[in-house]
Amino acid sequence: MHREVSVRSQNGRKVCLIEGMATPPPHHVAEAPPGAEAGTPGSGVPLDCRVEFFAARPTGPPDGVSARRDLALLDGGIRVRLLYPHSVRNDPAFLGYATMLSEAGGEIRTVDRLPAPVTVLDRSVALLPVGPPDSEPVEITAAPVVDQLLWTLAYTWDHGWRCPDAGEPEELRTAILCMLANGDKDETIARRLGMSVRTCRRHVASIMADLNAASRFQAGLLAARGGLLGPPPEIGPPPEIGPPPET
Repeated sequence: MHREVSVRSQNGRKVCLIEGMATPPPHHVAEAPPGAEAGTPGSGVPLDCRVEFFAARPTGPPDGVSARRDLALLDGGIRVRLLYPHSVRNDPAFLGYATMLSEAGGEIRTVDRLPAPVTVLDRSVALLPVGPPDSEPVEITAAPVVDQLLWTLAYTWDHGWRCPDAGEPEELRTAILCMLANGDKDETIARRLGMSVRTCRRHVASIMADLNAASRFQAGLLAARGGLLGPPPEIGPPPEIGPPPET
């Protein structure tokens, strides 16, 4: 038996998220013309975003429209946090965008995998694609659904790597050690971390030399015995945030 979850599109029409139903209308987001301010009609920013824009994007770099919208959000004093997969870290175009966003006050982290795109506005409204991959998102305001999506984003964020990052993050070494202990091959490690096999092998050789290990598996075993793999991740609720300020 399917459970019916009601959401509301930007034009106010009720939409039921049940398998087989037509894709609902999109949340209204307009492209920003030059000089437009964030959070106003024509700004490229969702009209109801006032405090924080928190999104997971499984692919990158963003197109020009999305990049301009991200900067418009920051110009309007809105906090921007974006999650991307590790694979974007070796993309020059993405690194250029990440540097530009960081200099404007935005925050980007990368993780191993992101299954689907999702955006949470002000920790109270979610934009979630429904239907085919290229379908437009719908607006979800049901508190239990939004809270679960926000918790997932916050947990993923806490375990992400900052981007851009000055130098090699310690998390990279730990991730490689964990996969070595698991018996993963160089090709698997490289694919999951978004790097070339040659770069991966260079990291593995450096780790083995530092640990004086005769084999890849021994490196992982020595790391585990020495407590270098880190503690198990702690799971907790995302931080609280008050209601958006009145306009």
